[in-house]
Amino acid sequence: MMTVTLVVEIVVAVLLVITFTISLVLNRRLGNLRANQDEMRRLIGEFDKALAKARQGVTELKAASAGADAAHDERMKQAKILRDELGFMIETADRLADRLAGEASGNRAVRQEAASQRGPEKAQERPQPVTPFPTKRPAAMPAGNRDFKIEPRSEAERELLMALRQAR
Repeated sequence: MMTVTLVVEIVVAVLLVITFTISLVLNRRLGNLRANQDEMRRLIGEFDKALAKARQGVTELKAASAGADAAHDERMKQAKILRDELGFMIETADRLADRLAGEASGNRAVRQEAASQRGPEKAQERPQPVTPFPTKRPAAMPAGNRDFKIEPRSEAERELLMALRQAR
């Protein structure tokens, strides 16, 4: 029976050696894990700081974007108001220019009629005044072209012509 006891003791001894070896390997791995755990904590802390900065940056970016959007909307509203005002001014100036051109051509017709009633001698002696507004466009000038020379007679006419030129 001694042999059975000896065999059991040898098996227990071998198992103890295996257990001890496994314990040593596990202890070494746990030591590596503990050493890396401190580094992981440091990395996680740095990552947390970077994440907090990124959140703050996103918040600031959203605030700046909202401010820029509000400023852009305000500028667009002002631009639309100015566009409408300029459109109204251009329409008014066009109507006024048409009316002035009509009055000028009417004045010329009245002067020509008066000159023809005086007689051909007197009509030739008196030179015809030049109107600053053409009544007919030359055949070569297209209807949409408004680049003709106008000689204003008064300060108001000069200001009106300057405003019309700037509106183009």
